[in-house]
Amino acid sequence: MKRKNRKSATQNTGASIQEGTKSNLKSTRRSGGLAIASDPVEAVSSAAGVSERTVPVRFLFGVLGGGRIGLTRDLSSKFWDGLIPMAALVLLTLVLHMLAAPIQGFWGNSGLLVYLVSLLGLGVVLLNHAILQTYSEIARGWLGLASGIVMWYVVLLSEKIGGAQIPGATILLLLVVIGLVSAILWKSVFPIGIKFFVLSVFLAAVARLWITSQQLMATAWPLFNSTLIISGYVALAALVLVLVWIIVLSKERTQRLWAAMWGWFWALQVLSVFLGKPL
Repeated sequence: MKRKNRKSATQNTGASIQEGTKSNLKSTRRSGGLAIASDPVEAVSSAAGVSERTVPVRFLFGVLGGGRIGLTRDLSSKFWDGLIPMAALVLLTLVLHMLAAPIQGFWGNSGLLVYLVSLLGLGVVLLNHAILQTYSEIARGWLGLASGIVMWYVVLLSEKIGGAQIPGATILLLLVVIGLVSAILWKSVFPIGIKFFVLSVFLAAVARLWITSQQLMATAWPLFNSTLIISGYVALAALVLVLVWIIVLSKERTQRLWAAMWGWFWALQVLSVFLGKPL
């Protein structure tokens, strides 16, 4: 009898433990929500509601902070590899352009010829250093950009010394040839310095062709005066977008240098439109 009583007591204790465990599981389902989801539809909806509310806040803190996107992430690189190269390229273009007038005023076309030969030598030296592997990738990009700008201004000086403008068809043919050759040799042959050199010359020629053609059409048809001003404001908006991309969204140093070149391209058009003379 005692053994039977002990067995019945043990069975009653085991049954009570099982019932307690089931009740705890039920309460966990009711209170936990996402821990043991008794209703998967409610759990998914509640999680979606939280993410929808927090996405704008997370984006704002990502822009202002140092997350995947942010103003403070790689701040020194954004200046040295993006903003400062852009300003330096614009300053180099302006300096090369402004030095031609006083040289021609003091020494005439012979002075311009000496200036042209000096710039040609400088461009060759810069291009030679742009392909040397002893420099870093960013330094070679810098040198390629500077060489392209100097070489393009050599073309403009030769036009000025000759006393005749380069026809639009000649510039267009030059652009087609440069584009086709670069498309073939871009990935397999060109190092990064040559890529920056070729693309800077190409973009400078595109900007000059675009501004010059609009100015010629504006002299014949006054309607194109407004289109020239509109193109200047479009270039200004594009320049602002490039600046925002460098500061907020850029991730790598090379990306920022490429963006600096595009910023120089749009700044060139802004200066050409509002100064009234293509650079």
